[in-house]
Amino acid sequence: MKYGALVIALIGVVAGPSVDAQETGPGNGPAVAPAPKVYPLDVVVNTKGEAFVADRQLHGVWQFSDQKLSILYEGSPKYRTPLYAAFSIALDQEGRILVGDPATREVYRMEQGKPVPITGGKIGIPVDLAVKSDGTIYVADLEQRRLLRIPAGSGEVEPVADVNPRGVFVDSKDQVWVVSQDPQQLQIVADDGSSDVIVDHRVFNFPHQVVVNAAGEAFVTDGYEKAIWKVVRGSEPTLWCQGAPLDNPVGIAIYNDLPVVVDPRASQVFKFDGQGKPEGWFTISR
Repeated sequence: MKYGALVIALIGVVAGPSVDAQETGPGNGPAVAPAPKVYPLDVVVNTKGEAFVADRQLHGVWQFSDQKLSILYEGSPKYRTPLYAAFSIALDQEGRILVGDPATREVYRMEQGKPVPITGGKIGIPVDLAVKSDGTIYVADLEQRRLLRIPAGSGEVEPVADVNPRGVFVDSKDQVWVVSQDPQQLQIVADDGSSDVIVDHRVFNFPHQVVVNAAGEAFVTDGYEKAIWKVVRGSEPTLWCQGAPLDNPVGIAIYNDLPVVVDPRASQVFKFDGQGKPEGWFTISR
């Protein structure tokens, strides 16, 4: 399989289809609806309460600030241009925006409103990003099935562990959490590559990302279950929120010690209270 086809296939597996389900017209056979105008996949919230959303169909990043949604950056619809497949988003230790783009095999840092490549195309499929307090960037690379790191101030990419990651998160103790496609579905990974396994068997159906609150409780998005799982160490994971209004929860962030989730099919960003009740925060629309 050629690289372009591989990227498209794997992006489809992770995020779901980029077009609506097929519809059948009388006598016309199957017809595919046009691709949606928006497909938000990941979200991050800064200390000011401003949210930033990576959107694959925008080829860029939305900003939600002062109760207003605006386009922070819109890229080109031309394949292999920066942020063509904007997929993952994070903030570095200085509060600058990082965006992972599988189409260009790159992690970008937003500087003066423009995406600046960090590694020169040394990443495969960066489905999630996280940053330690020292500025080290961690990348969940779906293509390489590895957790990677980019040392602060460096464009070099170093392998950390072959843990088949889907999501990565750095907690308040600077511990690196990974949600994995392997049976060891939730782990804390040390810089020497060793793992402290939190969930050692398959519970999540189609996990995407993970966040961890100050108490060490983890929250995992599960697209197939239309759910968010809560994981307390030493106990079996529990369904914290499931079903409507969630349709395909993918990206998850934490703000004020509670989850914030973006759902591409619902085109919504949701906030949650401590009991797992979702509230629509804002809608992504054009």
